Amino acid sequence: MEQPLVSIIIPSYNAARYVADAVESALAQTYGNKEVIVIDDGSTDNTKEVLAPYIQSGKVKYIIQANKGLSGARNTAIREAKGSYIALLDADDFFLPEKMEKQIEHLESHPECDISYCDLYHFYEDEPNHLLKLQYKYYSGDKVLPHLIQGNFIAPLAVVLRRSAFDRFGYFDETMRRSEDLEFWIRVASAGGVICFLPEILGKLRMRKSGNLQDAKSQPAVKLTNLQILDRLAEKMEKRARRASKLDYYRSVYGFKTSAAYLANGDKENARLLARRAFRAYPPSAPFFFILDLIILIIPASFFPALLRWYYRLKHLLVFKNV
Repeated sequence: MEQPLVSIIIPSYNAARYVADAVESALAQTYGNKEVIVIDDGSTDNTKEVLAPYIQSGKVKYIIQANKGLSGARNTAIREAKGSYIALLDADDFFLPEKMEKQIEHLESHPECDISYCDLYHFYEDEPNHLLKLQYKYYSGDKVLPHLIQGNFIAPLAVVLRRSAFDRFGYFDETMRRSEDLEFWIRVASAGGVICFLPEILGKLRMRKSGNLQDAKSQPAVKLTNLQILDRLAEKMEKRARRASKLDYYRSVYGFKTSAAYLANGDKENARLLARRAFRAYPPSAPFFFILDLIILIIPASFFPALLRWYYRLKHLLVFKNV
């Protein structure tokens, strides 16, 4: 029986330093029937030159377009893809060799699942041999949406989807320049799609210490986008379902986290605005709101960045373990 084709799509924007390693990990898959599509999202570095040997040999399909962001790049590649399965691989990450084989087997043996996602290793870019493991719990089926509301635990690298999922639920939202993956998972899960966890580590996700969305300066915008995603979900969800999933409570939690992210950058004005928004989303949070508002008013703005940097370091120690 012929293997179904899987299309591995790799969006790349100024990632010449990394993209060849990502391509090699895609080509090294033990699964035979695959195509690799690199979508160059308007890079200004030497991405095309780095990829030239793969392009000339026909090992990858190379598409270049004006910069649209991750959503636009992924969507272009998905529309060009011929596979009945779609695998997502960012240009600075890696697949382990059996990833496609195991996840396609997972989907083939669980026809009710629209999306398979796996566990991952993490590593910092300057410490490639120092692997870390997130101490997260992972979920399948109807448990996915309420836990996504609490926080995103599905990385694009972890995912293989049926092509039909995009026909049923739409493509990535090209109006979003960040958190487009969380918006898509929530859209799928809230519309009746089934997301299933495969408890195996099958990829390695690179974390950069600066210059990307993990950078502290970008965190207010990231968290504000996540909050807007939950607000959008609240508009569609019935009151009973909102109560069952504690959606308004977690909208409030996200509001306070967004307030803290602004404080980490010394922006007290926006921190107070987001704290008020958090209170309005969930009025029982009033005591915490008034305490936080008083702290913001009294303590100098210069104090918060250092305090919250220590908080993020502590959080790192709590959520990661060395492998």
